[in-house]
Amino acid sequence: MKFATTSTAVLAFMIGASSLSDSVVSAQAPALSAACNQYLTSLSQASNPLSKCRVYTALGFPQMTHKNDHDTPKLQKAIVEYCSEPACTAEQYTGVYKDLQTNCASDMIPANQATLGVTMYMWYMSPAQRDAICLREDGSSITKVDLPESNSNNVSTTSFACVTKSINTMILNNQYPNQNPNEDDLYGYLQFVTPFLSAKGTNVTNVKGQFCSSCNQQVANVFSTYYQKTPSPFPSLSLDRPLTTDRLSEDLKYQYKSSCGVDLGSDTFKPVNLTDPSSNKGKSDNAATVMAAKDALWGLGLATVAASLAGLMAI
Repeated sequence: MKFATTSTAVLAFMIGASSLSDSVVSAQAPALSAACNQYLTSLSQASNPLSKCRVYTALGFPQMTHKNDHDTPKLQKAIVEYCSEPACTAEQYTGVYKDLQTNCASDMIPANQATLGVTMYMWYMSPAQRDAICLREDGSSITKVDLPESNSNNVSTTSFACVTKSINTMILNNQYPNQNPNEDDLYGYLQFVTPFLSAKGTNVTNVKGQFCSSCNQQVANVFSTYYQKTPSPFPSLSLDRPLTTDRLSEDLKYQYKSSCGVDLGSDTFKPVNLTDPSSNKGKSDNAATVMAAKDALWGLGLATVAASLAGLMAI
């Protein structure tokens, strides 16, 4: 099943493995304490107020999709409705971060990297995921005015979300997320492009035309800017690979610098126009630093799981 496969990929990233089976994950992860398990269960309930503003649960995943589902108009409609509602507040997220550390203090050990560590990762990424999902190609955000009933002509806007445009491109080119037919549904595609982390390991033949699209660049910059402004609240926990902002940021910046010639992480970021050869000027700048980041991060086995880093919210 696709959801299990994707979770395995994310778990592999969190423990620095190049491949990982579900059985290995189960064998490595001890049972969580009663207090921690109870708290995590409460977070996943539909009655929890956070379920209405967290990205994937609020959009209706996993129920809204099915195998070989390419109905992106359905996804676009769900995105517009979701982005028209208030986001989770910073205070709500701070409360979750604090409660995780309170209820799961004894569980924050290396052996729980593949379970609790992943949960912590997903909560940290939630605010950036919303901003990315609600982004248009012109850099503006989808709001209530995009709802059909808010338009004077009672028709939906033609300004698609960036993620919808990226997914349509993948479907047009018969490109599966992670080259995995089991992820051929709306949930798989949406996770893959938030953000699209690497052209490696995919069947992208025109890197500049697909990986370096305007939308992919802007979505990646959403995450890069978030990492800079909002350091991970979990940098020093007793996990095998602590969740640090630097670790998440360096590989993302390397990929877009080396492939697209752009520097992520700016509020005034403008995507490179790849039809203009001069726009790639500076692509090789600071090559030593770039290669050091490549050696350090890809050596951890991130290449095989990079495209799934931002997904798997359904816990």
